[in-house]
Amino acid sequence: MLDSKSLRDILKEIYGIEDKYLVPISTNWFIPTVDPEDKVGTWIGYRILSKRPYTRAYQGGLFYSVPLKVNFRLSFVGPQAEELADQTMIWENRTDVVKAFEKVQAQINYTDRTSFTYPVRNGGFNDSLCWIVDMSAQTTCDIDTKQKPWIPRS
Repeated sequence: MLDSKSLRDILKEIYGIEDKYLVPISTNWFIPTVDPEDKVGTWIGYRILSKRPYTRAYQGGLFYSVPLKVNFRLSFVGPQAEELADQTMIWENRTDVVKAFEKVQAQINYTDRTSFTYPVRNGGFNDSLCWIVDMSAQTTCDIDTKQKPWIPRS
């Protein structure tokens, strides 16, 4: 299933990026100061925006599989931001991307992709242009139907 952890793993695989350049987007997301001496210098943020079932669940044994549409956002800040955002527009044509999503039983939706810019300020220390890409993928969530408490009791 595509979730925040698997999305992070996919992005690490696709971009071959160090952990310090890949950060989850939150309401107080730190917009990095771009250092001209940094050879990479482009930060990637990620966030699952929503998950929505698009057909009814189907039962296979003791499990229900729920087909989900997962909307997510990628943000790019730094010297390669626009280039990386543009590259996501052809993700469905890249076999490495397709294989990375297949590992978590997910597939990118071709038509749900928008790229736009957003000016950001980091506490007055820098002004940067952030490239944002909103996209979606299809995945499934398998739910165990055994009768047991939802929250484990100690």
